[in-house]
Amino acid sequence: MVSWSALGRSFGISLLKNSNKPSLVVQNVKFSIGKPLNGGHDRTMAMQPSRFQWHKCKDMLHYYFMIGLIPVSAIIFYSNVFIGPATLTPIPDDYEPKHWEYYRHPITRFIARYIHNNPQQEYEKFLHFIDEEKQKMKLRGLEEQVILKMNQRQDYQAYYYRPMVNKYLRINKKTGDEMYNRVGDTYRD
Repeated sequence: MVSWSALGRSFGISLLKNSNKPSLVVQNVKFSIGKPLNGGHDRTMAMQPSRFQWHKCKDMLHYYFMIGLIPVSAIIFYSNVFIGPATLTPIPDDYEPKHWEYYRHPITRFIARYIHNNPQQEYEKFLHFIDEEKQKMKLRGLEEQVILKMNQRQDYQAYYYRPMVNKYLRINKKTGDEMYNRVGDTYRD
């Protein structure tokens, strides 16, 4: 609404329905909508939205940018001026360099030493992961073979076992034996 009224004032058109609104007085400050203040001057103080959030956001951005920028630039300046890049020197025969000693810049050496893992350790962890996956593949293959054999032979109490109560199993076996003794094996001719 404020932007429409400002647009109307710039073209000399009153876009508001009630253009005869009285001035607002808040804490000895007189706001006017398109009318000059009572002092004989043609200055008006137009109502506009607050810019507090924008200024607060800008201040916080500068604050945190400086909190990060000043220490980082000081560390970079110190490491480049006082420590400097590494130089190649002959090493003794019995000395094996550490993995961070292969980097030239001191910040890179610090990161390789204290933040990142040793490349040899990472390689061995990857080999362990591959070995575990191969062991799982072998176990899955063995399990498939066991299931296949159990399905073919149907002689093991596991995946294809249907539990029965012994009472009914004994009755069923007794009835089967009686029928076999009476009739015999007629299906084997």
